[in-house]
Amino acid sequence: MRDSTFGRVLPAEHRVITSLYLAVVRTLYSVGFYEGRNERYASIVRSLVGSSLQEGRLVVDLGCGPGGITALLGGSHVLLGVDSDRYYLTRFVEPRIQRIQARAEHLPLRSNCVDVFLAISLVEHIANQSAFFEELSRVLKPGGILVLQVPELRFPIEPHTKWPLLHIWNPSIQARILSATGYEDLNMSTTIPKVKQLAEAAGLRVQKLIPLKHFRLAIIVRLAMGYFIAFTRVRHA
Repeated sequence: MRDSTFGRVLPAEHRVITSLYLAVVRTLYSVGFYEGRNERYASIVRSLVGSSLQEGRLVVDLGCGPGGITALLGGSHVLLGVDSDRYYLTRFVEPRIQRIQARAEHLPLRSNCVDVFLAISLVEHIANQSAFFEELSRVLKPGGILVLQVPELRFPIEPHTKWPLLHIWNPSIQARILSATGYEDLNMSTTIPKVKQLAEAAGLRVQKLIPLKHFRLAIIVRLAMGYFIAFTRVRHA
């Protein structure tokens, strides 16, 4: 079945865990958390990308989902949404935005054609992260920008499943929680150092890193709940 608020596929078993997850998500929706987060993320993206959002430039939102953030980035530039799940693409909040169904590791785009890539909470759902960065480096123009938002999976309350200290549970319990919340594809080995290492190996250089602290808990424990990272593709001689 599909979660009516967030669109993820949820199993029929593990009903207690699933019900707890849905209760938290619906509460966050009811208080406008996700709407506010999208606006905040779009503002951060604009500050990182700056003058690249110009007429004729191609901006691609990878793992765009139903386009909540994509729609906030509209302008004179060409905007393209990409997602592997057709469910989201057929429910896009702004139907006039062009979109295609594809996996981020295998994009149906020619080399050196994209000015800006945006990937919000995507890399941690990809098994072969090395292939992901190599593909983005292939398609991104030299000097082009990649903006990633990467949740901190080791935060006391894991941002996807809303489960406490998920990273320290044994693998079998982790798998049950991930399945019950629709996040079986979550790559728990994802870390900021690993992401930076893989990106740099693919020819992408870190330009800026911004920590995110959405709730008072993050401020109290002095831990980021996630990060925005801006990369540029190294210009080859």
